[in-house]
Amino acid sequence: MTSLITDNQALAAYCQQVAGSKLLALDTEFIRQSTFLPKLGLIQLFDGKALALVDPLTISDWQPLQQLCADTAVVKLLHSCSEDLDALATIGISQISPLFDTQLAAELLGWGASVGYARLVEQLSGEVLDKSESRTDWLARPLTETQLRYAANDVHFLYPLYDKLCQLLSTQHQALLLQEGEQLIRRRSQQVPLAFKYLEIKNSWQLSPRELAVLRELTAWRYSYAVEKDLALGLILKDIQLVELAKRRPATAESLLNVPGLPPREIRRHAKTLVELISDAKALPLEQCPQRFYHQHDFAGYKETSEQLSKAIKAAAAAQQIPAEFLAVKRQLNEYLNWCWRVSDEQRAMLPVPEFMQGWRASLLLPFLPKPAHINS
Repeated sequence: MTSLITDNQALAAYCQQVAGSKLLALDTEFIRQSTFLPKLGLIQLFDGKALALVDPLTISDWQPLQQLCADTAVVKLLHSCSEDLDALATIGISQISPLFDTQLAAELLGWGASVGYARLVEQLSGEVLDKSESRTDWLARPLTETQLRYAANDVHFLYPLYDKLCQLLSTQHQALLLQEGEQLIRRRSQQVPLAFKYLEIKNSWQLSPRELAVLRELTAWRYSYAVEKDLALGLILKDIQLVELAKRRPATAESLLNVPGLPPREIRRHAKTLVELISDAKALPLEQCPQRFYHQHDFAGYKETSEQLSKAIKAAAAAQQIPAEFLAVKRQLNEYLNWCWRVSDEQRAMLPVPEFMQGWRASLLLPFLPKPAHINS
């Protein structure tokens, strides 16, 4: 019978028991279908000897687990951890160090991006995992023995992967993985301010300054509303709908009905707000509207510069003999391009420094990246 830790005292006792361990496998189960934040349903922990399933619906004191996660003497082992980090942050666990992500380890070994947990377990140990409970409602209670066993397997079989992967990875690559773990944690505290969320919208670079002003207001409003109501962004308005609103700039609630794909329910709910935001953006002086690009005299163009950056990333990766996909993803490339070209010199100081210019990536990438003439450092 697989039991749950359901009270503060039992959690504290477990954390004290495993505090001297060198490695802790960690996983979470959560629901994130319609909400902005994940709803944490279970936490799985295994130090190679003691396995614990923690019920977050009944725990109120997370300090022992917070301290354990921050203990730099204990390596925390996770697989594809980005959403786990989001889920753990909802209970105040935001410092997890050192962090070793097995999916990134597989990527660094050249086994491809986004290798699934079950596939990695089978590849390294020959074990075939049962994934029949992957659609479980982890907020429902009671959880069945089958569900608990399924959840336990996520750390039981994760734990031995660490030694197997370390045997295949060079010492340099192991250090790189831990540095990337630090960057994953740091990323959570380096959010783009509301006024610049529009930069993250696909193809927004194609819009005119006036259209960008509208998109800026709508994107900031959507994000704030999503946080306030704890709703997924796409349930309010999808990115493509925001872009269409920015292009058409409807002036009345009735004209919103002409925007393709805009759900009538959302029109009724948000018509007044949308029209007001669009009207305010239309009234701005042109000089207060975002430009498509700044310093255009030495800018080759969006597609051309993206291609230059892609080539630079491949060259840097080849020089270090690591997969280009580990060194950079599209989000990071766009972040760098936006920071360099899509904001003014004054606005740049309000944005986080791109990941290309931080930590381990900076030393590997900066010698290869095209350096804009207007950026001095």
